[in-house]
Amino acid sequence: MRLLRGFRLRAGVVVVAMVVLVGVAVTDVSVAAAGRQTYLQLNMCGNACNAGGLAVVRNLRDSITTARPVAVTLNEVCENQFDWLRGDLPGYRGRFDPTGPTCVNGAHYGNAILVRAPEVELVGSWPLPSPTGGEPRRLMCLRANPPHTGALVVCGTHISYAAADIGPQVAAVSRIVQPLEAPGPDGVQPAVLLGGDFNSMPTDSRLNPMYGACYASGTGTFEEAGAAGCTSRSTGTATFGNRKIDYIFLSPDRWSGVHAEAYDAVSGLSDHKGLWATATPVS
Repeated sequence: MRLLRGFRLRAGVVVVAMVVLVGVAVTDVSVAAAGRQTYLQLNMCGNACNAGGLAVVRNLRDSITTARPVAVTLNEVCENQFDWLRGDLPGYRGRFDPTGPTCVNGAHYGNAILVRAPEVELVGSWPLPSPTGGEPRRLMCLRANPPHTGALVVCGTHISYAAADIGPQVAAVSRIVQPLEAPGPDGVQPAVLLGGDFNSMPTDSRLNPMYGACYASGTGTFEEAGAAGCTSRSTGTATFGNRKIDYIFLSPDRWSGVHAEAYDAVSGLSDHKGLWATATPVS
């Protein structure tokens, strides 16, 4: 089985419903019993690196089937790739969010979210400001009730690489996503997870609206899965060359033992590494 993000089974270990992810153990039957769950953010470079092809999707399917992340946020996806992936992952529900351009194969291009849940509900899809007038960027959020997790809002976005766009787009994402932590019409307060390629390093001041106040200069509310503790905005966990530009942000006080690592692609199928986070939901 080919695995997209560097999964390796340790020699001599008997594996019973368990896969070892380069030092991070994730149980399958499992996750529910242990309480620990997995989440994935990946810019899959579906067009520029893969021209809408399915090799990257088959590898991603194998990784998802093995690790069983509760939520997967994807960037740079061609719609035909998402359709194939969703159809081959029967335990997942999701949605594709076109951003405007098309892939070289003519398919729509954009972001996508998958959740391991019986159903998902669209919370919203919002255009982000573009002072430079460049490639359209969007934010999408879905609501679901994954088993053993409770109400969960999963959001995905891909921030522009243009310097003048980054600040306004991050600020817009923060304004939209933070209120989603409030109780819904049913009175239930969901946990919120936001994954995306932010095209910025953690110490970039333009990311301040995403980070909670316990982080240096943070003006938002979220915990960052790859940071080395609340007081750190670490530049580790590189996802693009030697740069950390992919993130999983979590609403505060809703997870414990949060940890994230990035894993290399096999055969160069994406120019990004997948950011795999593990955490235990706190009810």
